[in-house]
This record gives sequence, C-alpha cells and structure tokens, in this order.
Amino acid sequence: MVACAHYGACEHYGHQGKSGVTMKAAVMRGTQQIAVEDIPTPEPGPNQVLVKIKYSGICGSDVHRFQYGMINSGSVMGHEFIGEVVQCGAMVTKLKTGDRVVSGGGEPPAGAAARVSVGDRYSARTVGLKSTTVGGFAEYIAMDEWRPLRIPSGVSDELAVLAEPASIAVHAVRTSRFKIGDIAVVMGAGPIGLLVMQVLNAGGAEGVYVSEPAPARAAAARALGAALVMNPADTDVVTEMVERSQGLGVPVAFDAAAAKPTLQQGLEMVRRGGQVLVVSMAWEDVDLLTVEWIGREVEMKAAYGSEPVDWRTVLNLMEREQISNESMVTPESFIGFDEMQSSLERLMKPEEHVQVVLVP
Repeated sequence: MVACAHYGACEHYGHQGKSGVTMKAAVMRGTQQIAVEDIPTPEPGPNQVLVKIKYSGICGSDVHRFQYGMINSGSVMGHEFIGEVVQCGAMVTKLKTGDRVVSGGGEPPAGAAARVSVGDRYSARTVGLKSTTVGGFAEYIAMDEWRPLRIPSGVSDELAVLAEPASIAVHAVRTSRFKIGDIAVVMGAGPIGLLVMQVLNAGGAEGVYVSEPAPARAAAARALGAALVMNPADTDVVTEMVERSQGLGVPVAFDAAAAKPTLQQGLEMVRRGGQVLVVSMAWEDVDLLTVEWIGREVEMKAAYGSEPVDWRTVLNLMEREQISNESMVTPESFIGFDEMQSSLERLMKPEEHVQVVLVP
C-alpha cells in the first residue's frame, strides 16, 4: 500500500489542553492497536485557532505507522482533515469563527518551517517516534493561525478533505520532468495515484496510463479520466507502454504504489534519459535490477510533502473543477470512531477501498 509522502505535520499542531473538558480521539496504543479515548480538548494559544474537525482522511502513512508500530503510544494520528474554526486566540487576526479550513498550506512566519522534512538526516520512517503528538483523528485540534487555508466557497467539504493528499500530487508533478503534451504513467491508483493522474490531466498530458490490480481502484481511475487502466497481474505493463510510445519508452512515470515490482517497472518503461518520480514510501524491500535500465541513463527522483504553493494550486484546481472526488470520496468512505481499528486493519491490504474518512 502506498503511503502519502507527508507524515509529521501533526508536530505543528497544538498539544492537549488542561481545562478539564475532554474530547474523543483515536489514540495509538501499540503496534496495530488503536483505542477510542477521552482526552483533554486542546486550548488554543493567543496566536492559534481551535478547529472542530468535520472530516479526517486516513493516509497510507497512518496505516503503515499503525501496521509497523512506528509511532509513540499515546499519539493521535491524522493530518488530512478539514473543519470549522470555533475559537480564536486573542491575537488572531486572519481567521474568524465559522471559517472552513484545510489542515495546512499557509505561509510560515519568519523562523518557522512550512515543510515537515527539515534536517539534513530527516527520516520519514522514524519521525513518528520523535514525540507524542495530537493530530486530526479527534474532535478538535488547535493550530497556529498561519497554518490553515480557508476553503473556497464553491468547494465542498467532501472534495476539500482531499486537499492535503492533492498537495502531495501537485508537488510531485511540479517537481518532475513532466511537460505539456507528454504521455505519463501512474503506477498505483490509491488516493495519491488518482490525484497525480488528475493533476497530470489538468496540466495538459496527452494521456495518463494507470497500472492498478485492485478492481475498485482501477474503476476509480477509469471514472476520473485515465487513458487506459492496466492490470499488472495479467498485463506486461513495461511492454505495453514501450509499444504505446513508438518503442521509445515514456518520458515520465510516477510510482504511487510502493509495491514490490513498481520501481523496477517504472525504470524499465521510461525512455533514454527519462524519469521515474517516486511519490510513495515502501516499508519493505523492493525489486531492483539495474542492468535492465542503467544503459539508458534514466533518472529516479523522490518527491515528499508539499509547499504552500502546492496547497494554493490544489484549491484553485478544485475551484475550477479540475480535481474531483468522484469515485474517491463516496458515501461508503465515511466511518466513525468505532470503525477505526477494523478500517486500519483492512487498509493494510486495500482491495475495496479508495479513500476512508473519519467523521469524528
């Protein structure tokens, strides 16, 4: 399963309050153990807002930290959320009560970092062990005023909950070698792959070809505009894409799956000097046979997280109806706290689900 390349945003959110008022939250209590508990409701500081969370998407990185125990016990995960400002600190000037907001995207003040991957030796694997944090799998969250962006009035809550993973997709496409008129391949039609595909189409791709074995995710890719959806279980995706590119190979392929064969497949299918953009995190060893592609001097590049410009671009694309939640966020996507344990267990091997969203 793909993990969106952006965990750690919870480090920027408020810590638990001490007012005696409690809220419900899904709290990590060990490897593959999450419990619904009453914890203190956060109190916003003078430069913070308190957000009542409406929706909180489950990210692949949340699933992997649950699966492998790579987060401190007592932490509350969740960074793909939207909600409404219900309380403002005394020094807050940019937001007001009633504003609908996403979980990030703001420009940081001097001395603050917008990106979570700071430090010369940052590790996406161990970041969850650095501290015990409170994220979006809860009823409320306190945020620094500069961090969240307002949701445009024409963008629904069901679409806006995809803003954070969509910012990952925009960042990946923006930092890749993709050019208008290129054909491109996306391996993996989970939320990140489907959003990368939509961003590529919005950016002028001649066609986006998707490799995905899970039927529900393959169907979503077709509904959202894939030129072709291939099942790698019965199709040689490398041969298929080389043939469809006049024997040259494709200019760029995006690995949004982190499956055992996908990085190798991507490096084999791109043309001489082509690029594989990795926008997924493998937590286990993957196949790599360099002799198959080294002679074509291909390139692998990683994309992780996003920047404020990526969030603003996402909200603009959503407002223009160039990113859709069709087949991604459906009535079947929504769960309550009582389904968190079972949902995370199912998402360890996703077959039927595209996006799962907690309604606190």
